[in-house]
Formats: sequence, C-alpha cells, structure tokens
Amino acid sequence: MRRKEPIRIGEALDELFKSMPTIARKIAEAKIPDRWPLLVGSVIASYTTRMEVKNGRLFVYISSSVARNEVFMRRAVLKEEINRLSGLEVISTIIVK
Repeated sequence: MRRKEPIRIGEALDELFKSMPTIARKIAEAKIPDRWPLLVGSVIASYTTRMEVKNGRLFVYISSSVARNEVFMRRAVLKEEINRLSGLEVISTIIVK
C-alpha cells in the first residue's frame, strides 16, 4: 500500500504492531528487565539474577531470601504494573525462585 503523504515513524510502528500483535507482545516482554529496577527498586533489582518470560509467566530468580519474599508478597501489584506500562496483558503470573 503506497501513501501519498509522509507519516511519522511512531504512527508507522503503531500500525505495524496492530497488524502483528505477536511482535508487540515480544517487544513488551523484552522491555520488562529494563523496567524491573523502576518497579522494585535498585536494591531488589541488584539481587535479581535472571528473568524469563514463558507462556505469559514471568520467572524471576532472586539470590536473597529477603528480596525474594518481598517480590513474592508484591507479585500481584507488580504484574498489574508491568501490564499497565506495557499497554498489553503481557504477564499472567509472576513466579519467584
């Protein structure tokens, strides 16, 4: 489809993401580690060793038992915040290990 008028790159990306929701979901999943320190704070983020998203579940590996318990207690709020920032229902469950 050829356009006669130029459009902004943000508009072009929005159209792409609407036509290919899988790409939008993967990008939102990839942004989670970057947003993690903002969500949990720098101290808990420093104890986070690994994060994975599989089938809508976020697996968070934390080396400190105290930090692990803190994230476990806040996992429902963190899930809502991640989904709100993403603009998509990216995460259904957070599993803390």
